[in-house]
Amino acid sequence: MFSLETRLRNRLLWGVLLVSIVLGVTVRMKVHQEQSKLLNYQLEQVARALILSDLQGTVQTWDSDPALHLDVQIWDADGMLLYRSSDLIDVDLDTSPGLSAVRSGHQSDAVKLKVFTLSNGQRTVQVMHAQGLRDALHMDAELEVLIPAMLVMLVGAILVTMTIRKELEPIRELDDELGRRDAGSLQPVSLANAPMELASVVTTLNTLLQQLDTSLQAHKRFIANAAHELRTPITALSLEADNLLRDQDPAHMLATAARLKLGTQRAQHLLQQMLTLARLEARTQPRPRVTVDLQQLAQQSMMDLSALASHRGVEFELDIDGQAMVQGDPDDLRLLLDNLLGNALKFSPPNMVVTMTLTRQGSEVTLLLRDHGPGIGPELRERMLLPFVRVDAAIEGAGLGLSIVQEVVLNHGATLSLETPSEGQGLLVRLSFPMST
Repeated sequence: MFSLETRLRNRLLWGVLLVSIVLGVTVRMKVHQEQSKLLNYQLEQVARALILSDLQGTVQTWDSDPALHLDVQIWDADGMLLYRSSDLIDVDLDTSPGLSAVRSGHQSDAVKLKVFTLSNGQRTVQVMHAQGLRDALHMDAELEVLIPAMLVMLVGAILVTMTIRKELEPIRELDDELGRRDAGSLQPVSLANAPMELASVVTTLNTLLQQLDTSLQAHKRFIANAAHELRTPITALSLEADNLLRDQDPAHMLATAARLKLGTQRAQHLLQQMLTLARLEARTQPRPRVTVDLQQLAQQSMMDLSALASHRGVEFELDIDGQAMVQGDPDDLRLLLDNLLGNALKFSPPNMVVTMTLTRQGSEVTLLLRDHGPGIGPELRERMLLPFVRVDAAIEGAGLGLSIVQEVVLNHGATLSLETPSEGQGLLVRLSFPMST
């Protein structure tokens, strides 16, 4: 794991250092080049002034100005030395015209000179600088330019460090804010003066916290409702078991055993419904989708429930208008159909027909399920999709069927609506699925 602040600071400071090196080398080369041109131009101009002017007066003028840093030798046409500005220099007459580099004398440690030689046939003028002097002047000029530049770079590096630390302060604030929280602290995170990029992260985090809080609250309600729903059948089973132990009449014992078995089956069904809903809610990744024929699934579900329907005097009817092929998980879709038909069967009075219609409308497959039960009022329809909510507490059931249907619908990208039939009483369930391509 790395520190974003350290990485940004190091990279930017290395960038500043690289720029400083490139700038320093460039400035040094440019200053050296320009000053060399200036010094060479000075040598040339002095030589031209001396060769055309009065020797006595002009030489005294140049010689009396130490700021020029010049040494001069003047020869006549016969090679006789007319003037030498310093006895410390020893340059022969045979230097090349124009600029040349020579030594003062012939010893190995002689001073190097930069000489400009100019001749007009009557007089030869040699104007020179010591190379060490030129190097010193170069160094002084370079330092005059480079020192302010390096100071600017140093200030820039300090500003970079301070700016990075300042701009990353909201991240440290977010870290401190999250570090002070525990698993139960799911309130939205608030950061004052957060930058746009971090504000987007905070918004996403708050959305996740809100979803997590909603999920946790739903699970708490589920557990509380489950405990409440299980208390009644378990208590009833305990009472029936006590009755069975105390009763000595075989007929009574058989009746009690039958009630005990029925209660066990109801508790088992309730637990199975709870586990099914928990499994659907806990699923984080969608299962592989295949092409499913809703007509075939509906027929199988009706056949499995046909015995119970006959026992209650209810008939199933399936109408098909076009192909009913959808993309989905066949097990989940079968679970959806079983719960819808089971609810319709449970609430339908005897001698009634539960009708399922499958139609293809554009790019959707619509499933309509109509029963003739008491129906659900508009004010209760949204609430009926929650776990353990029932229209009539006197009717057998745990109130989980529509919750399971809703989870399957959401997992398949479908839509569910509870409506009032256009004629008569009952409930019309409308499901719309994206059609398989």
